[in-house]
Amino acid sequence: MRLVKRFALVLIASVGMPLVSSCQCAAGSAACSQGVPHIVKFSGTLNGRIDGPNIGVVALKFVVYDASSGGTALWQEIQNVQIDNGGRYEVMLGASTSDGIPIDIFTAGAPRWLGIQMVRPGTEEEPRILMVSVPYAMEAADAQTLGGLPVSAFAKAAPDVSSVTASATETAVANTSIRAATGTVAEASNSEVSVAPNPAIEGRVGPVNVIPKFSGGGLASSQITDAGGTVTLQNLSNILFADQFAGGVPAAVSACPANGCIIYALSPNTNLNLGTIDSGTKSITIYLGPYTYNVKQITLRKGLKIIGMGASGAPVNPPVCTVPLPCNGSILQSVNGNSPVFVLPQTNNTPATNVLLSGFRVFGSVGNTSEDGFLLDTSSTVSSGLWYSTIDDVYLEGFAGIAVHIKGRSNDFASLTQWVQFNNVVAFRTSAGGNALKMEGGTFELRFRNCQFDGQSVGDGTNVYIGGTGGGLGGYPTSVVFEGLVSQSAATAVQIDGAVNITFYGSHHEKLWGGYQITANTGIGVHGLTIADSYFAGDVGINGGAGYELKVATTFASGIVFAHNHVFGNPDVIVLSTNFASVVYQDNLYAGSLNAPPTSGITTQVNPATSINALGVHSIGLNPSATPIMTIQSGLGPGETITLFTLGGSVTFAAGGNIDLMGASSVVVNGSMTFVRSDLGGSAWKPVAQWTPPAAPATAPQLRKKADRERF
Repeated sequence: MRLVKRFALVLIASVGMPLVSSCQCAAGSAACSQGVPHIVKFSGTLNGRIDGPNIGVVALKFVVYDASSGGTALWQEIQNVQIDNGGRYEVMLGASTSDGIPIDIFTAGAPRWLGIQMVRPGTEEEPRILMVSVPYAMEAADAQTLGGLPVSAFAKAAPDVSSVTASATETAVANTSIRAATGTVAEASNSEVSVAPNPAIEGRVGPVNVIPKFSGGGLASSQITDAGGTVTLQNLSNILFADQFAGGVPAAVSACPANGCIIYALSPNTNLNLGTIDSGTKSITIYLGPYTYNVKQITLRKGLKIIGMGASGAPVNPPVCTVPLPCNGSILQSVNGNSPVFVLPQTNNTPATNVLLSGFRVFGSVGNTSEDGFLLDTSSTVSSGLWYSTIDDVYLEGFAGIAVHIKGRSNDFASLTQWVQFNNVVAFRTSAGGNALKMEGGTFELRFRNCQFDGQSVGDGTNVYIGGTGGGLGGYPTSVVFEGLVSQSAATAVQIDGAVNITFYGSHHEKLWGGYQITANTGIGVHGLTIADSYFAGDVGINGGAGYELKVATTFASGIVFAHNHVFGNPDVIVLSTNFASVVYQDNLYAGSLNAPPTSGITTQVNPATSINALGVHSIGLNPSATPIMTIQSGLGPGETITLFTLGGSVTFAAGGNIDLMGASSVVVNGSMTFVRSDLGGSAWKPVAQWTPPAAPATAPQLRKKADRERF
């Protein structure tokens, strides 16, 4: 082996600067591991004015540059230095740190320059000094290297492949500067070290930007790449990267272990064709990037989670995007024709539980005529559906069928979509298309929070349908709550045709002919509907005399509450009911210009009977009758009042039921009587006021007869 000596650079300025050592140490000790200390003795003289303030201990900054002016500072330190009367001083450069001056700043062979400056306001750096070498000092530094290179830069010769090991002290290196094929290390500063051929690493030139690893047979590619400062991984046991599969996400789903995995589809190199995804029994989480993905159909299964980067962006179909960050969010573009995008497995006893869909937009297939976005169909299965799941921050547009379609059984509740939260879901109907949201048949315990279901223009279709399927009477939506619903730009915001316990709180409506309509086409009836604390804009309910905020177009309805709502403008009618006893109209704010809120059918008119049913109304008109009324049935609570007034004749109230006449056995009323439901227990109704019309004033003949009688 032939060695060519190299010279380490040591510094000299106005005087010689040998590399020195401050102590001696035993061979092999930790203190000797650094070899020759990188400390330089330097003597200099301050230029310029030398007077009292510049004599004594002065802080000086020393900087090593790669140029005589300007350039880059490669190393610097500040030391307190003793200055004599002539401005002279001596200093050990590098003494302020244990490592001294890094020797590698001198090994490049380029000239180095030393700058000196007093650390004092108003001072400038002295003219830089060229740093040159001292021959005897370089020998000590060269002893630590082989031809100027550290020992770690060389591979040990190995007699055969079996003798090669990868340990902390024996390392094989594959590098473009090492000619592994010939076993010869390339020249480094005119030095050569010959090594024996090493078949274990011979010819190992791996893919660009892939970090190598040691394997049993030498070097191999690892799963880590470093390209342009971006470090990426390939696949771990249950963390898969879709860009590593030619087939993209569907291929990664197939490769996912049986117990589930996480799939990242965030790379711009990912195949953006999602195709058909069915996770089967695997619990899979898929992360989508800010790109447009083509999709055919996704089957919702237990534990499936698809999380995008947000559903923000302008509503455009098809989406218009730019590369490389296309749409400020994640987009699913259907290519499934008229078939739905999201579906449930049509298998008994297999509910899709703990599903999470979040942060993406879904666009219908271009030119579709009946495609659904979501079809959650349990109409022909048993014990199935979507359970305990959340759909959040999802936007749907361009579906000529139904954007969100929840379909249950028509005659029973043997299979339900239930316990599902829809948060921040936005759906726009197509012009003359189906509903934005349709719940038909058996469904249970659904929550819609801050959702928007809109049409395209005033008078165009119905945004939301809730009711039966028309194929039976035993399956219908029940216990469904809307909080903060926005529904606008249609003929009707919400149609309800067969449901129990449906609640709307804090809704907002604009550009509608009608707000809420209750029909009886399915024959099921609507029982328990609350519309409260909602806003109806001035352009709601105006349709040439046929507009409304609430229309109860059936007698098969009960428990309808329209309360605490804000009504603006002048609708044709606020509440129109053909079942007068079904509606509670209470505490609504009417801000129109009419003298009184335009309502119809709110006051109930009944024939007296021993027991009458007032349901939830606060006023009842009574036809004349001699039958005493003894019991009032009502859904009103303690402390609430009801006023009963006669229509064209007298009515009798009698004790004996739940009417408490305060000791009287009966009272005949020809006017009105107001009762309050007692809050002292029981269900007694107590009178609080009675009004009787005054007698008609006497005519002129009657007055003359009275005067004649008084004269005699």
